[in-house]
Amino acid sequence: MTDTFVVVGGDAAGMSAASKAKRDDPDLEVVVFEKGEWVSYGACGLPYYIKGEIQSLEALVSVTPEEFREERDIDLRTGHEVVAIDPDDRTVTAESGSETVVQSYDHLLIATGAAAVVPEIDGTDREGVYTLGSMSDGKELREYVARARSEESFQQPDRGPACRFLEDCTGPVGVVGGGYIGLEMAEALAANGFEVNLFQRGDRLLKGFSEETSEHVADHLRDEDVADHLNASVEELAGGEAVEAVVTADDRVAVEMVLLGTGVRPRTGLAENAGIEIGETGAIATDAYRETSAPDVYAAGD
Repeated sequence: MTDTFVVVGGDAAGMSAASKAKRDDPDLEVVVFEKGEWVSYGACGLPYYIKGEIQSLEALVSVTPEEFREERDIDLRTGHEVVAIDPDDRTVTAESGSETVVQSYDHLLIATGAAAVVPEIDGTDREGVYTLGSMSDGKELREYVARARSEESFQQPDRGPACRFLEDCTGPVGVVGGGYIGLEMAEALAANGFEVNLFQRGDRLLKGFSEETSEHVADHLRDEDVADHLNASVEELAGGEAVEAVVTADDRVAVEMVLLGTGVRPRTGLAENAGIEIGETGAIATDAYRETSAPDVYAAGD
């Protein structure tokens, strides 16, 4: 009887493992569950898509779902969110709309990656507050900006009719966080004419690098007319239904949109609910072969 290898998560780690397993054993049944519509994509390219250097989301995809299914013989099920893992019965339960699927496995890989951190401050649930950790996030951000600029209250720049794409828009925005995503997005938005305010709670950007590197990056952003607010711990994203200002201990800066770039955390909910051990770092604990505390259950990715 053919073994079944099930993968939860369809980005880099999950699809690489699925493809390698199928190459090593063409008779192996490989099933991948991905809750979104995109797989095998480079999320790190999203700021450059927003900047306009990459013209479409499809350009960030390494291998399409159709190629995985038709050329690699992988049973890829997009739009299926795994909601439970049962290590005793060796099954995963996935939901797609009103449909529930229970899939058995001989070997299981949890490759759910990391989720953007949403800081515990008031107002993060307001309209116009975004994270950028997935293709859907990038698409939603562009669509929101297009809607916001088409409203009558906004004075459209002299660039023709209603603003439809991010690179055609201007306006004050806030970026919270001076790490990779925050800096790349600040640069991308400034390059498209936005008035960008970057808020960092520490005294310099890119804390993990040398002071010389941090200052070089800060100088570049200032050359791009990004206003950096250092030692500025954000206390609130103020407004009504939509965000209107970033509030710190010392200032209140008007904005029309906020991007949160305050880091990521591992997605461990599925593993924890299945009784799988979590390590000291907060990620899923594995041995040298990436096997978890549950037999034949592995973890890989962010």
